[in-house]
Amino acid sequence: MEKILEAIEGFKNLKGIVVGDLMLDVYSFGTVERISPEAPVPIVRVERDEFRVGGAANVASNLRALGAEVMVAGLVGEDFEGEMLIDLMESKGIRVEMVGVVKGKRTIVKNRIIARGQQLLRIDWEDLEERGGKIRKKILENVIIRSQNADFIIIEDYNKGFLDGFMYRTIIASSSAPVFIDPKFEHYSSMKNAFLVKPNFEEFRKATGIAKFRGNFGRSVETFRKKLNIKNLVVTKGEEGMYISNGDAINHIPSLRRKVFDVTGAGDMVISLLALGMCSGLSLFEASILATIGAGIEITKLGAQPVTKEELIMEVRNHWDRLLEGVVSLKEQG
Repeated sequence: MEKILEAIEGFKNLKGIVVGDLMLDVYSFGTVERISPEAPVPIVRVERDEFRVGGAANVASNLRALGAEVMVAGLVGEDFEGEMLIDLMESKGIRVEMVGVVKGKRTIVKNRIIARGQQLLRIDWEDLEERGGKIRKKILENVIIRSQNADFIIIEDYNKGFLDGFMYRTIIASSSAPVFIDPKFEHYSSMKNAFLVKPNFEEFRKATGIAKFRGNFGRSVETFRKKLNIKNLVVTKGEEGMYISNGDAINHIPSLRRKVFDVTGAGDMVISLLALGMCSGLSLFEASILATIGAGIEITKLGAQPVTKEELIMEVRNHWDRLLEGVVSLKEQG
């Protein structure tokens, strides 16, 4: 366990780049006292709005909260929401030199309506039309150049139009730093030779084209890893935990059993800690247990909120040995 705690302390020495879809998260908190006479829906009287960084910006926020130096690369619109998102990132100490502002584009906004501690509705504003091609090209060039001084790159894909197959292939082939990918299923063929790919189960199912997995699921994970020549593959399955493979071993790591309050941001926390952990000298196995603990903390929070170093250390001390005992080696099962 001391090795893990030393790694966490070492996060402050790391430099990372997060590339992906940037979003502004808005949380509208209010009260519900009656049902609308116009339709069978609750009337929410909004009392306050809270603005947070979302999407790839949330991953950058996670990394920064745990001590790493972070730059983010992506696009926002030339609008009030884009300005607010940039200001929020800068206030957290996230470097925004590679954030492009595109005229005519609308910044992606996700507005969650909250009453009595529960999310009642989410309203999304998205602009998925291709804009800012020249800006994207310049951002990609800068990512490759700046990777020379980075310890890792995280590609955070929400399928909102910033990333494409060419960008994946170029970053993986040309980056001087290991590339960690939190994907959607559309661009898997462009992820060959990546250092680590972390799909959730639904994305993995779509990517493999398999409706139902029979027999040893770990074998399916390893087959897919080999097919794309991915060095490390992590498939998350919510309450069932995660399956990991690096060619040497295939393991199932159980989840940290907690009362789920909100799963928002759990995947972002997993990819953040996988990158920080492995770039601090932890193995895939050790970093995955650490990421499981981090996700277990995240799901107890309302919305996507960073996990602090102090929270992480406390939960590692409380749960590391128990999670270790629950690990199952799937390679031994054939």
